[in-house]
Amino acid sequence: MVKILFERDLCLGCKTCELACAAAHSKTKSIIGAIKENRTSRIRIKTNRGKMKLEQCMLCKNPRCIAACPTGALSKDKEHGIIHVNEMECTGCGLCEKACPFSAIELHTFPTMCDRCAEAEEPLCALSCPTRALKVKIV
Repeated sequence: MVKILFERDLCLGCKTCELACAAAHSKTKSIIGAIKENRTSRIRIKTNRGKMKLEQCMLCKNPRCIAACPTGALSKDKEHGIIHVNEMECTGCGLCEKACPFSAIELHTFPTMCDRCAEAEEPLCALSCPTRALKVKIV
């Protein structure tokens, strides 16, 4: 399982990680493509009372988002721990978004949450971070 660790003291709030994430999940794998396709980042850097905070899927042992889904459109990959969305079953009701205690899900037609760049060798948000505030840990 891949975890993304966040060192708040190193974060500049530049959101390079968010741009890399949006680009990684676009068809063209580019920032321009992400903009044209209206892709958003699956992780978010937020400021709360002057402190940086990372919002990302925490790979919960018993995910509330899955339990809240009335159609069973969400499932957890047992090997990697990431949540998958079956777009054919999802109604876009948003109950998963409301159930997540980490604000890790955003609803854009379908729920989006961090998949740890499952198709890449390493999460691109961490690779793109200029200060290495995001680090990858294999558990």
